Amino acid sequence: MPTDEKAPPRKSSLPLSSWADSQMGMLRLVASFGAGGGFIAWVLQESTGGHLLPWKWFAAVPAAMLLGAGAAGVGVYVLAKTDLKQVGNALFFALLCGVFFDPVWRAGSDFIGGTVAQAKASSAAAETATAADQLDKSVNSASKEQVKAEVTTTTDAATNLLRQAARVPDESLRRDLQRKSARAVDSIALAAPKAPAASIENLERIGLEAKRTGQSNVTVRVLDSLHRIEMSTTDPQVQRQAQEAARVLRRPIPGP
Repeated sequence: MPTDEKAPPRKSSLPLSSWADSQMGMLRLVASFGAGGGFIAWVLQESTGGHLLPWKWFAAVPAAMLLGAGAAGVGVYVLAKTDLKQVGNALFFALLCGVFFDPVWRAGSDFIGGTVAQAKASSAAAETATAADQLDKSVNSASKEQVKAEVTTTTDAATNLLRQAARVPDESLRRDLQRKSARAVDSIALAAPKAPAASIENLERIGLEAKRTGQSNVTVRVLDSLHRIEMSTTDPQVQRQAQEAARVLRRPIPGP
């Protein structure tokens, strides 16, 4: 007698399907295919008379497979963030990462370096903003000596920010960090009426660091601030100091 009950779906007996159902299983598959790619890379090099690694085969083959497995993990999980639901695509990409493990490892190193640089630059930006805010508050109320000290503190933070920003690979983030450096420049320039010599000296420091690290927009901001200081004072000594600082910043950077 016929029945309306449907038979339960049959589970695949293929190890590939069962492994792909779990994160750890997928990780094993990615590493395995990457190791296979590393072995293919070794075979290709040996078949054309080259050497992938400078060792005997019994050491070079495991090393190539290990490097391939690691490169597959870097490529699939870190660089491409591959959709693991597309098992075939993910595993073929893992195989390719294993074959070309050398550039994948270099790209992974650059990615990690960029991430660390961004974290350091963000921390430096927060320190610079704090120092500039404190300087703004102190200009009209603190003593001349305190203003001088805070000008130096703000400059130290801004020059550190410029160094960190120069290492950031993301151009839009780097521009944002440069704007925060320029904000510090403005704060130091506003302190010039109370501490002109210290302000000019520290603006020159920031301008030189910006010039050394190729951040010309900050150097231009410093030159503009120096010009405004020169025009706003009647003290010939301050005018000469601002002019000399501007001349220093306009000089070509000495070659190596």
